[in-house]
Amino acid sequence: MSNVLITGARAPIAVDLARSFRAAGLVPHLADTIRPWGVRLSGTPRERQHRLASPRFNFPRFASGLAELVARLDPRLIVPMCEEVFYVAEAGRRYGFAGRVFAPSIEVLKRLHSKVEFSHLARACGIATPDTARVTSVKELAAFRNRSGNLVFKPEFSRFASHAVIRPGADRLDRIRPSVEAPWAVQDYVAGEEVCIWSAARAGALVAFCAYRPRWRLGRSASFYFETDRDPALLKLADAIARATGASGQLSFDVIRRADGSLAPIECNPRGVSGLHLFDSSPHLAAALLGDGSFQTPAASARHLGPAMWVLGAPQAIASGRMGVFLDDLARSRDVLAGAARGALLDAA
Repeated sequence: MSNVLITGARAPIAVDLARSFRAAGLVPHLADTIRPWGVRLSGTPRERQHRLASPRFNFPRFASGLAELVARLDPRLIVPMCEEVFYVAEAGRRYGFAGRVFAPSIEVLKRLHSKVEFSHLARACGIATPDTARVTSVKELAAFRNRSGNLVFKPEFSRFASHAVIRPGADRLDRIRPSVEAPWAVQDYVAGEEVCIWSAARAGALVAFCAYRPRWRLGRSASFYFETDRDPALLKLADAIARATGASGQLSFDVIRRADGSLAPIECNPRGVSGLHLFDSSPHLAAALLGDGSFQTPAASARHLGPAMWVLGAPQAIASGRMGVFLDDLARSRDVLAGAARGALLDAA
């Protein structure tokens, strides 16, 4: 049987995707810079768990170690799940296995991940995005001071909205220190409902797609309850970006749906996101990623991460007087971390 290699194994979606490949008759191997609890508890044999050096702190060792693993396993596909996608793509370029990496080239990755360049790309595809500008100094930032209450400020390259500053006053704005080395994006604020997209493409053609609403989440960042959204305009948006880049790999988007139903994509994350859970570890998803199957969308209407719902969601529900909604949402969903995979939550970044 053919091997596949999944990196970023700490993410719960990595365990789900490994199940998909296993159900499709392949042998999934999981790699990370740590030994994630979720992988240990998921039943994955120890010989299929692999540890790599930190790409951030020792890229040469990470790249050579990954190259050695690829040479030994001869995987049919390498699927990066988290931010290590940039390092995996660069390692593939240097060591000659880029064709097996399920990710765009490093140049396309940077363009997609940039809050500024992605906005320009989307507009070139005829997709209306909020005005977005790059600032590289405090002086440039000052030009937006008088209308900061209608703007969003965030590092040009960032994840999970962890540093986003939304409609700040002058005092908060003064704490932002953009530079040439660490530029920030300034974007018009768009009011509406947030919708997330996970999609996968091969040579610019979508092979899998899902959109979902993050009904329960940790602040403005990671969600732990995912409700499927079947608005066809979301699929059209993802398809346009995939075709424009000609990319192979995972393409994820954060989108705002305005009150009139129009969509405003605000950023792209070229990696896995929680929407993968909605596919219920289907072997058909694995086949689609390999280029062996038909276009896939999830049948599930809602899924959740059980431990996070109780540890994080229940207190939110009590504090906001939404306990009835919380219990109703639980009743119509299913825990994707049921059984051995629960430990993955302990390692999720």
